[in-house]
Amino acid sequence: MFKIIYPSNDSTLYEGQPKVNTGLDEILEIGKRLTTGVTSSYSLSRSLIKFDMNDVSNTLSKYNVGINDCKFILQLYTTHAKNLPSSYTINANVVGQDWTNGTGYLNYQSTPENNGCTWDNPKSGSYFWISSSQEVNMPSGSTLYISGSGSGGSWLYESGSAQISGSSTIYSQSFDSTTLTDTSVRPTDIDINITQAVKLWVSGSGGYTVPNYGFLLKFSDDDESDSAVSGFVRFFSRDSNTVYVPRILMYFDKSSFSTGSLSSIDLDSYAVYTRLKKSYKDEEVVKLRIFGRDKYPQRSPSNEFPMTTVKYLPSSSLYTVIDAATEETIVPYDTSYTNISCDSTSSFIQMDMSGLMPERYYRLEFKVVDGYLEEYISDKFYFKVTR
Repeated sequence: MFKIIYPSNDSTLYEGQPKVNTGLDEILEIGKRLTTGVTSSYSLSRSLIKFDMNDVSNTLSKYNVGINDCKFILQLYTTHAKNLPSSYTINANVVGQDWTNGTGYLNYQSTPENNGCTWDNPKSGSYFWISSSQEVNMPSGSTLYISGSGSGGSWLYESGSAQISGSSTIYSQSFDSTTLTDTSVRPTDIDINITQAVKLWVSGSGGYTVPNYGFLLKFSDDDESDSAVSGFVRFFSRDSNTVYVPRILMYFDKSSFSTGSLSSIDLDSYAVYTRLKKSYKDEEVVKLRIFGRDKYPQRSPSNEFPMTTVKYLPSSSLYTVIDAATEETIVPYDTSYTNISCDSTSSFIQMDMSGLMPERYYRLEFKVVDGYLEEYISDKFYFKVTR
């Protein structure tokens, strides 16, 4: 199963506009812009993003699953990229200080500009980003410290023997356009496994629990300091009125496979149909039935209506969820978490509709795996999610 979690706060910090809050901007930016003046130099941009961990805890409780049985993927979608090098790395650093989202815009130079986080400050008022000379042990007695340059955000790092076992404070994704083989994807979208960070916030590790202040998204330290690396990439923010808002895709396995008296489909000749409703409420958790049958069934004395005989899809079968209008994959195939289940009635999948944006149409696609053979079933399996 899956649960989609949307951000509670996000904002961009601009070195070139160090006192301007951008908490309501529709984009998030990461990169280095060339500034001109007496001398040319680069101005950094970094983005803050935070998710409410209560959504994670409530999902764990609702479905009776443990945090160690889940996978969490941070996803951001590109709106624009310019002058990027052929290869670069984006880091997602665990933020070390609380910050305020604010209600400003990059191009709005009025009162709200200082009511939230900026390059110079995490909040309005007499607050400052921690610098390396202010290394703060957090929590007391652990090997985690808060550090930064005094501007542009602060983040956690670990020093000494690892007491926060198995948990990292910096996550990264490397991009290399010279090795991109799938031209159907945007090569600058962010897709980072942040499972260990969520564990650190929700359940802690090594006897320590860390406050959730979200992530600071930035070029890697090497790329920020490398004069040969420049350019920037923009992502849709939570304030954009699109399906591309940032999200955490939370995976957990609630599949089961018990065929009862059903028999398997003939993999050489079969058909699949569903009994999807036209629409589902965005608060529903539903069991979507998937029925398989032989495409050219043979009548026998004991079966007068072979066309109605239900058969199950193989246990290796998977599903994906796609936005019908944009063809954007909302939930990709995952061999551990998007398995198709089965009971004595038919194959099925369980789906929590609360993570899907309402008033939109979606479609299901199935993948049937038989050894090294893979077959995709992309018939018109459409449904709508409504408020």
